[in-house]
Amino acid sequence: MRGKQRWLDDPRHSSLFLGGYGTMEELLEMITWSQLGIHNKPVGLLNVDGYYDTLLALFDKGAREGFINADCRHILVSAPTAAELLTKMEQYTRSHQEVAPATSWEISELGYAKAPPADG
Repeated sequence: MRGKQRWLDDPRHSSLFLGGYGTMEELLEMITWSQLGIHNKPVGLLNVDGYYDTLLALFDKGAREGFINADCRHILVSAPTAAELLTKMEQYTRSHQEVAPATSWEISELGYAKAPPADG
């Protein structure tokens, strides 16, 4: 979580390099956070030798079949080289609407009280 907070606090775009399931989960979380309006940064995927072609095809199919908002499909940008990916990320402009306004997922708006301060 500490790494994610630093990522969100950095005003520039950031990259995530994928490894195993946990890192893929992080990728999907960053895409979701963009949908919710928690950040407005591009999410980049370095697709060396087409390694993630099937994952990208899954996202495309989800958008075609209505499981992923078509405009949200463009949150994730990918390229086969680091130079091309950085260029795409620098040129990224947000084109999707948030799927839920920020206040709808804030704890205070859900009717939950803030956690009491811990006794010191």
